[in-house]
Amino acid sequence: MVKKIDRIIKSGFEKYRLVKKSPIILGVLSGFSVFHFLYFFGAYGIQKGLSYSGHSHLFRSISFGVLTFAYLILFETWLKPKWAATPIKHRVIWYVGLVILGSQLIFILFNYFWNWQEWNFGAYLLIMKEFPLMMVLPLSFYLALKAVSKAKPIAGKYIIFQSENGKDQLKLSLEDFMYASSSENYITIFYTSNNDSKQHLIRKPLKVLEQELKAIPDIERAHRSYLVNRRNIRTVKQLKGKVQVEINGTSVPVSKSFQKHFLD
Repeated sequence: MVKKIDRIIKSGFEKYRLVKKSPIILGVLSGFSVFHFLYFFGAYGIQKGLSYSGHSHLFRSISFGVLTFAYLILFETWLKPKWAATPIKHRVIWYVGLVILGSQLIFILFNYFWNWQEWNFGAYLLIMKEFPLMMVLPLSFYLALKAVSKAKPIAGKYIIFQSENGKDQLKLSLEDFMYASSSENYITIFYTSNNDSKQHLIRKPLKVLEQELKAIPDIERAHRSYLVNRRNIRTVKQLKGKVQVEINGTSVPVSKSFQKHFLD
């Protein structure tokens, strides 16, 4: 398990660059999947000849693929970062919603090619059944890619703090990281640079960051709003049942449920 984590850590930068391109990968794979199933396997019961609109089988197959590519790229790169779907149930809702939306768009384009002659419940159910099946492989590959491409600490010496949309990142040595404080979906990273105390704000829930840094035993949850670097704890104070740790001159509260980790 440790060796596996080390391999992931050593390839951190490459995977970080890859994950930034992953929405494009999702769009390309999904668009090609739709084209492939339509052109070679006749999905949706697509006709081989000209449609009522005068378009060929090849043109229609490409059009459905391009539509799938375009709407996925738009939603993954533009709308998703604004929504910040982080808990697993929110991510499930997001991708189920993407598939449902794609079905509606495909149904509309399908009817355009056939002069709205297929605007009926039977044709709608056919597309609602077949489009999700076409999306299983590309979407599964995309989610697996994102899972292994999360920014990780590099070579055991550095940590990359990355915003939810991947556009903002802060690379720190483990020794320079002091603690992280959260407020709603934002995290303030407290660190030192050239012996100066600094802060950096990123958009990401603290629970997600905690999972990303789980492989580093020195970084531990102290409170529902704080992650701390145990290496930089100077003192642990206990008064009237309340515990605080002092890091770089700042007192950080420790919740009762986490006190045992700091008092042992």
